[in-house]
Amino acid sequence: MASSGSRRVGRLQARNRAAAAAHAAVATRAVAYLRVSTDEQAEQGHGLDAQDKAVRAFADSQSYELVDVVTDPGVSGAIRPADRPGFARLLEMAAARTFTVLLVTRFDRLAREIRFAVTTVSELAESYGVVIRSVTEPIDTATPMGRTLFAILAGMAENERFVIRDRTAGGRTVKAGRGGYAGGRVPYGYRRDTEGRLQVEPGEARTVRRIYRERGRGRTQGQIAERLNADGVPGPRGGRWHQARIGYILDNPRYRGLSEYLFRYTGTDQHVLCAGEHAAIIDDGED
Repeated sequence: MASSGSRRVGRLQARNRAAAAAHAAVATRAVAYLRVSTDEQAEQGHGLDAQDKAVRAFADSQSYELVDVVTDPGVSGAIRPADRPGFARLLEMAAARTFTVLLVTRFDRLAREIRFAVTTVSELAESYGVVIRSVTEPIDTATPMGRTLFAILAGMAENERFVIRDRTAGGRTVKAGRGGYAGGRVPYGYRRDTEGRLQVEPGEARTVRRIYRERGRGRTQGQIAERLNADGVPGPRGGRWHQARIGYILDNPRYRGLSEYLFRYTGTDQHVLCAGEHAAIIDDGED
């Protein structure tokens, strides 16, 4: 008489049948993930509303039950998915086995860096049994070939990002070399006009000149900060004055009409220091 096998194997088989049944129960349940970076919010076709419409239409066409739409508005794709508020909640839902399909409008909504994108796809598939489907890209990450194609696509997207970054960096370097404002925080004492150039902010400029005058009279940076606070002079963004802020203003050549930047691309520093297009607040002989 043939043996029916051990009770241990029977328990394992029963557990596997239960897991398969549980998976089948949510096999058509999907969650959509929408992300847009700050820069993309103004671009036509990349907004959250457009993504929402696309994933809902796709879910209907595939007979998916869309149980939730998770968003990360104004979040860069360079941030690791698990570190984003929306995606972190999505991972909790995946761990609770509430869905099996993750919908995105494009795979680059997951991440711009290939290491993050590929790792995320693998983690969702291996840990939670979740496959990712793109509304606009015909790749099925549920299959080995699909995951390979996805890795290739993610690599191409990452390379494109590097090309755009280098092109943008080159443009900033050229602009800085001509004395123009090439980005970064607008320094106290100036404002940026509609054409992206620096213009003197009269009220703040008076405070900058006062700081230089008091320094020329021998007062320390801490003493200057204390006097400004005592007189009720608002600091940058309305805060209080501190020694470090005074030191930054005294050390910034932009107040003397110069343009200074330190760019670091591909591991190389490029220091730019030249006459700026903006007006100086402090004369060369003023200390």
